[in-house]
Amino acid sequence: MKLNGRSQRYVSLHEKYLKESEELYKQKNYSQVSEKLWGATVTITKAIAASRSKTIKSHDGIGFYLASISKELKDESILNIVSIANSMHQNFYEDNLPPEVIHKASKTIKQFVKRMRSKFKV
Repeated sequence: MKLNGRSQRYVSLHEKYLKESEELYKQKNYSQVSEKLWGATVTITKAIAASRSKTIKSHDGIGFYLASISKELKDESILNIVSIANSMHQNFYEDNLPPEVIHKASKTIKQFVKRMRSKFKV
């Protein structure tokens, strides 16, 4: 699949956010790690949508689009990503999740991203 300018921009942002999440984890800045993981999930989802000439304009739109991808791929585990990413976004404001939860979320989101990039060639 050939990426258009929007999808390329989202892929670049996604890569930036994942890299920053790793650096922030080393610094034990877990609220910022959480937000970068949320951002990485959102931007890879938007990259997939943009590669299909679709636009996502809201937080709710991310969840709905991931639900549609879950149905398309017949992969219910994608629905868990919606919850995990939303909990990371909330943790940015609350900063109340233990490091172990952040670490597990990071691993799960990175695995999800790898699968989506491979599946959708973004």
